[in-house]
Amino acid sequence: MKHRALGAALTVVVGLALAHPIYGQEYDEAAVMAAYEKAMTPGTPHAILAEMAGEWQLEIKFWMPPGGEPMVSTATSTRKMIMGGRYLADHVEGTTMGQPFTGMGLTGYNNVEERFEATWVDNMGTGIFTSHGEWNEEENALVMHGSYVDPATGKVKNVKTISRIEGPGKEIFEWYERSEGEEEAVKTLEIVSIRK
Repeated sequence: MKHRALGAALTVVVGLALAHPIYGQEYDEAAVMAAYEKAMTPGTPHAILAEMAGEWQLEIKFWMPPGGEPMVSTATSTRKMIMGGRYLADHVEGTTMGQPFTGMGLTGYNNVEERFEATWVDNMGTGIFTSHGEWNEEENALVMHGSYVDPATGKVKNVKTISRIEGPGKEIFEWYERSEGEEEAVKTLEIVSIRK
């Protein structure tokens, strides 16, 4: 019953949207519906994400300050495709700086904007990190860009991440960041993931 009610509501919403003046006096309903269908249908980029699903063992290196000896820790990652193969959900459990660490990520490919998009949250902060990017065929890597405000300085850090697929059972994730006014980005995080 709930599904029928939801379907009816969606039909009304789409109908109202199609009747909206932005579509003009004459609109091609079939073309509009085809566009929505294309927007919601998983494709090759989603298949790339699906290959990253599974159980992983992580070795984490964190440089603070950059350039010194890294802090090394371990964690586990459970990744699975959700919502009909549209998004890759990631749940990480481990330790960092001697404290329990848990994090959650969501990565997808936006068919309309033709780009990968991701969010990340963890118990080491209260913000939601967002990034977007593209698949680099030559490097066999997902390259993403985002930013966050450094709690210690209050300055914006521009971030570039590279998730490189080394094979069916190994991935290397690298995090580079640069403060405003700095010329070069520095590597502050590396995660080597081995499939269990």
